[in-house]
Amino acid sequence: MMERLLDSLGGSSLPMASTMVLLAALGVARAQDLCADIDYLIDQSGSQFSEIMPKPHGDAGDHEVTLALAGASYCLVTKRSKRSLYHCGWEFPHRAQQAYDTFDEFVRGVSDCIGQQATLHRDQSVNHPDFYALRRYETEQAEVSVSVKDKSALGRTFVFIRVQGAKNH
Repeated sequence: MMERLLDSLGGSSLPMASTMVLLAALGVARAQDLCADIDYLIDQSGSQFSEIMPKPHGDAGDHEVTLALAGASYCLVTKRSKRSLYHCGWEFPHRAQQAYDTFDEFVRGVSDCIGQQATLHRDQSVNHPDFYALRRYETEQAEVSVSVKDKSALGRTFVFIRVQGAKNH
């Protein structure tokens, strides 16, 4: 990522200290944006995400949304009878390091945003050879999950963020 950012800034024309300050500022801005989005989605989970669906009274199934998390390949609300869920996915080449870095970044970001008020649950075991990791944060209002999944049959690795209302709401 550092090399791509330096290239986009005109190579190494910036002194390294300035580059590091710029990267730190970009990281803080991305984290603040993620926190604002996660907080908003947690609030929206109480209304089954009705404010961010163009057709909030549609049938069960997937619905497009007006709020997409930065860089996501897609974001949808899946309507269910009791608890709808908001989910976004990021797609990468199979076992690309960028996918695992993105997963780690989202885990840190969600933990920083809601970790103090949430119970963290780690991944569940799976019975197939593809890699899978999950971090699930439960608050009184909602459940927020971050996962990474290798799909060798598709030749892709996916990172997902999911937000849904708490079971008791």
